[in-house]
Amino acid sequence: LVFVVSILNPVGLALEVSGSTRQTFELIDSLPAGSIVWFGVDYEPANRAEIEASAIALFKHCMEKDLRVVAASMWAPGGSQMDSLIRAVSDQFEDKVYGVDFLNLGYRPGGQVFLQQLTEDISTAVLGIDHYGNPVSQYPLGKELKTIKDVSIIVSFAIGSPGFREYIKVVTDPCKVPIIAVLPAVSIPEAMPMVNSHQISGILGSLRGGAEYEKISSNPGKAMTGMDAQSFMNLTILLFIV
Repeated sequence: LVFVVSILNPVGLALEVSGSTRQTFELIDSLPAGSIVWFGVDYEPANRAEIEASAIALFKHCMEKDLRVVAASMWAPGGSQMDSLIRAVSDQFEDKVYGVDFLNLGYRPGGQVFLQQLTEDISTAVLGIDHYGNPVSQYPLGKELKTIKDVSIIVSFAIGSPGFREYIKVVTDPCKVPIIAVLPAVSIPEAMPMVNSHQISGILGSLRGGAEYEKISSNPGKAMTGMDAQSFMNLTILLFIV
């Protein structure tokens, strides 16, 4: 019964939004309509539990704000992961059109070399096609965005290397494009020095970060459900002990 209640009606029980999550939310929320947000989708299916909830919440926020999202990956499963994100939010945003409001460029090998190519010409870097094998030039968003230097902000969903560190080295530091890092819990301590040095402008960590973002953006989802289930179970165990 405890789990049924928490799943059917996630409320964010005992969930306080951290300063880092609030800062990340405000970075996205402050962007003017029409701004382009770059998603670096660098994680695998095995890491979905820690990363996907945050990715969905951020994607929804971007669509609500009429921002445009362009995604690419340095990890082989990344294109398929972005496809999953698109399918997860598409029913709620039926007015949004692929190629106009969001674009999935898919996976490309090369790591830092690929990122360097993106700073010069995106179409060339992705061999002129998107994740689905269609010409990038046929889409308004593909025609407009020439290099990654022209995006408003990068959101790196990263579980390892290549990931957010490579974006910082190749794009953020030299090209002054701000970056948000969405990371598993184990990577947060490693990233904090870059947060403190302002190389990373915002950070979300693991399931809790996703739950906090869902709460502050008023979009309850899988992360809040998971956190509620944990909280209700802990409370139930405490009551039994008492």
